[in-house]
Amino acid sequence: MIDPIHKISYVAMPAEYISSFTAALIKHHSTQLRQAMNCSEEMAQLITMQQIQELQKKKHEPSHQYLVAAQWQRDIIGGAWYYAPPKQVAILQWLMIEPAFQGQGHGKRLLAHVIAQSCSAESVGLALHVFIANHKSVSLYEGMGFSDVGKEMYLTW
Repeated sequence: MIDPIHKISYVAMPAEYISSFTAALIKHHSTQLRQAMNCSEEMAQLITMQQIQELQKKKHEPSHQYLVAAQWQRDIIGGAWYYAPPKQVAILQWLMIEPAFQGQGHGKRLLAHVIAQSCSAESVGLALHVFIANHKSVSLYEGMGFSDVGKEMYLTW
């Protein structure tokens, strides 16, 4: 448990943390994909890796892409990957808090930081995708004022 919360800072994601952040994203997203699409672990990981590779290709473009880390003392306890272009809707690609720090409000504070930074970048809103079975995340997003505006559908065989 981190106390007080004032010791959390938000910094550019350190290069040495990006690989563990990406690995955690792959693990979590692949699990969600397997549940949603009823596909193999290998297929879910392949889809996730392709999505990450597409995002990484864009990091050299003037795309307003941000990787931010939540830092406590010298430890990175989570991070977010998002785009915040001016005069357009910002997109939260991923938000993650390390398991040992979950359930303490850090995800909510990190999301509030992403929202504030997107506003500062003059984005006009924030969109995200979340798997319906990811109840913790759905609850977090709804509690922060997000609303369900669509449905993503899959056909598997």
